[in-house]
Amino acid sequence: LDATGYLDRLYVHKDYQGIGVATTIANELERYAQENHISIVTTNASITAKPFFKKRGYEVVKEQFVERNGQFLKNFIMKKVLG
Repeated sequence: LDATGYLDRLYVHKDYQGIGVATTIANELERYAQENHISIVTTNASITAKPFFKKRGYEVVKEQFVERNGQFLKNFIMKKVLG
């Protein structure tokens, strides 16, 4: 999480998915943001990460395609207003 509230790359190894690791990390990052007067957190979420962020209260701002190594991948700019 940078000073603007941008959350870049939240990944959890497949062996540790579904047991709350990402939730714990996201909770701590959002707590840190609030403590540092960051009121909005944004991220570029992949198709597979989108449901995780939606469940946490993030909204899709924009759907986009990004190029990675010659391939175009769909992702979503998402934001959450912290309260």
